Amino acid sequence: METDTMDISEQLLQGSQIQEYLEQIAQLRLTIFREYPYLYDGQQKDELEYLKHYASHTEATAIIASCGNELAGAVTAIPLQYESEELASPLAATQYPVERIIYIGELLFYPDYRNKGLGSRLLSRIEQHFLDQKSYDYLTSATVMRPDDHPRCPDGYVPIDRFLQRSQFVKLAGVTTHFTWKEVDGIPRDHEMQFWIKALSPMIWQLWRQDDNGQRFLVGESKEKATAETRMAELMKCLHKQTYWIEKAIE
Repeated sequence: METDTMDISEQLLQGSQIQEYLEQIAQLRLTIFREYPYLYDGQQKDELEYLKHYASHTEATAIIASCGNELAGAVTAIPLQYESEELASPLAATQYPVERIIYIGELLFYPDYRNKGLGSRLLSRIEQHFLDQKSYDYLTSATVMRPDDHPRCPDGYVPIDRFLQRSQFVKLAGVTTHFTWKEVDGIPRDHEMQFWIKALSPMIWQLWRQDDNGQRFLVGESKEKATAETRMAELMKCLHKQTYWIEKAIE
């Protein structure tokens, strides 16, 4: 079926407004997560149990994409501090403050609505929504890790990593979590999930100096870490040694 993206309507919902759409989102998750790489054999009641906390938190947000009366896809997001320990704890061990992070629960579309730019469109809208609130600095997501030679990997499969990288998410090396679910062959398995993060505002790299009296001075800022590192290396060659370091900041 050919679908013009102009025919797709979007509705942004928050908190209790999401309740009306929980069954549709649950069915979307059950359908799409059966596909590779998740291979998830889930139950409607379990999905509804998980999703109901979106309807109970005022800051939880969903954008529903529809074509007429038909659900095309959805993106859901919630402050990470309201998510499970399995999702919040790994980020708590990083430099990123959990209370400033939004967790993207899913960004899913039925097959007829894929590869039309809708993923980028909905993601951009939800980013702007939370950026406007000025209470959050980052988005995070977690994706299942599969070996390249997995026997159920279909021909022509394109990993979600490419979309995340294009959308300026950064893989958090070594930051993972684990969930167990029953796969489509009926066998429960442990699954490692990889975290990704994205700054809602552009990041800059600040070069700082501390003098002999302990005073701190901002030497300069750069959009590229390599530029800041090169400048720091040049300054550290000076005969009068002072302390230099680089910090990340939001522009």
